[in-house]
Amino acid sequence: MDETLELRPGRFSDRLVAYLIDTIPFAAGAAGTVFVWGGPLSRPITDRLMIGAGAAWFGLAVLWQLAGNLAGGTPGKKLLGLAVVTADGSFPGLGRSLARALGWVLSTPLANFGFVLALFTPRTRTLHDLLSGTFVVEAGPRRSDGALAFLTAALCAVGLFVLQYWTNVLRPTKEDLAAIVRAENGLTVIGQIEEKYHEQNGTYAATVSDLAAASGDVELFRSAMLDVFRPTPFQLVAGNKRWRVVAAAKDRRNTLVRREGP
Repeated sequence: MDETLELRPGRFSDRLVAYLIDTIPFAAGAAGTVFVWGGPLSRPITDRLMIGAGAAWFGLAVLWQLAGNLAGGTPGKKLLGLAVVTADGSFPGLGRSLARALGWVLSTPLANFGFVLALFTPRTRTLHDLLSGTFVVEAGPRRSDGALAFLTAALCAVGLFVLQYWTNVLRPTKEDLAAIVRAENGLTVIGQIEEKYHEQNGTYAATVSDLAAASGDVELFRSAMLDVFRPTPFQLVAGNKRWRVVAAAKDRRNTLVRREGP
């Protein structure tokens, strides 16, 4: 008789808590990396940094899964009294452990669809269980108090990192506020040029080229525009009676500034 048939499959709720215990520290590590980079180190937060930090910590999470599979379960599973076994009840070898870790990679980005499969498959098997031929079973006492304390602490840590990330990275800095002020001053200058153009032509300038020509120094005008505004989005609407400009300041959020007249 197949030995694993005598073992009860791990409950979905227990697997969910184990999953959170095993993944939240890596999410916190990625958030902490970005926080330290943009906070204490005062380095610019770029898309390249965000992708790099996420990829590095995700790679560590995969290695964590691989090591846990070889040991018959990650620390999160062991806290919940769960074990990863093959059909004969033994711990998976390197091949199955690697297949399960790579399957875990597939399960995660698909809106966690690979994990949700456990609700509908026999013996609560996930996508990575099916791909690797493994089972998660009850194999020891549940250390509920330790698991709950760990999970609570991890959630608090993530919340703290999110708060710190908002406070130190997303909140406008002095440089951001200065960039917005420069953009607002740039709109004031554009308004002055528009009024001058209207006095001479009876209508307002509807193109940047017309504004540049009316400024008296085309090259200086274009250079100043690039200094204070993002190239896109930039919207200029003008007619005989009114004008309106919408542009993006050169702060980290690309804040939109607007001005219309007269």
